[in-house]
Amino acid sequence: MRKTILAIVKKLLHTIVLLLVLSFVVFSFIRLIPGDPVRISMGPMTPEETIAQKRSELYFDRSLPVQWAHWLKGVVTEGDFGESLFTHRNVAEDIKQYLPKSLELVFYCAIFILIMGVLVGTISAIFKNSWLDNLIRFISYLGVCTPAYAIGVLLLLVFSYTLGIFPIGGMPNIPDNYVRTGMMGLDCLLVGDFALFGQVFKCMVLPVLSLSLGSIAYMARIHRGAMVENINADYIAFAQVAGVSQGKLVMKHLMKPSFIPTLTIYGLQVASLIGNAFIIEVIFRYPGFSQYSLNVIQNKDPYGIVAVTFVFGIIFAVVNILVDIGVAFLDPRIRINTSE
Repeated sequence: MRKTILAIVKKLLHTIVLLLVLSFVVFSFIRLIPGDPVRISMGPMTPEETIAQKRSELYFDRSLPVQWAHWLKGVVTEGDFGESLFTHRNVAEDIKQYLPKSLELVFYCAIFILIMGVLVGTISAIFKNSWLDNLIRFISYLGVCTPAYAIGVLLLLVFSYTLGIFPIGGMPNIPDNYVRTGMMGLDCLLVGDFALFGQVFKCMVLPVLSLSLGSIAYMARIHRGAMVENINADYIAFAQVAGVSQGKLVMKHLMKPSFIPTLTIYGLQVASLIGNAFIIEVIFRYPGFSQYSLNVIQNKDPYGIVAVTFVFGIIFAVVNILVDIGVAFLDPRIRINTSE
């Protein structure tokens, strides 16, 4: 147990170093972007003195190491990510406003992917080489090959424009006094407005499906392959000879070891959901963090770009650590090696 804790602490330290290096690299790349972001933000008619003063306030007139050190000091001591030239307010406020919305979308996707990926993969493995297995594998192949934005556009055309079952896009307005966590659906539940929660959930169905279907297909293929491989293991044959029922054999003896590679893939898929949500949030006009990220990139917002990259790095790091812990928990033979 002590070695495991030490290994987790070591991974956290490695993650902190990687995030620091990542932020510095992004700062360096921003300097290569053509054009002056301050002038772009303030407009071409702004006097040169005003632009120079603003550039000085944002430390853009200092050297790169000094600018990066000033930004890092604000992040560590005050949680201050700098002023956004796109929204003209502190980037931390933008993160607080937009990130919870995307995390809620990712939460729904993560649950849907886990349930459907394992279920479909298990069914495909149980009925190996049958017509059902072949059908699932064919559909899974299509799901893996089809990009999320194509699925989103197709769902939008069929279920919104043609059938009118779901809204075309956007989200209902949430009263300011409802806001607790920034997650629209959760805030509606916390105040007991189930009707508004139903509207929010209905607006999120198509974005969730668009983001999830490709990951479900990929995860189902991985889980099926792991189960088919473990079916031929000696301990499974022994359990069959011992008269273990089919249901108990699958759930108790086959599912747990087969879930180890599935969990690794699942963690990577969940971590990449926010990044993959860029186009989906634009298509469905979802006011989330990915759409905000796209806006700051298009507007060459230096502190916004660095903050977005920093947040994505933290999300990937946290998910990676959780996956390592989950894998070690599932298989006692796998231990986090402190020498790694």
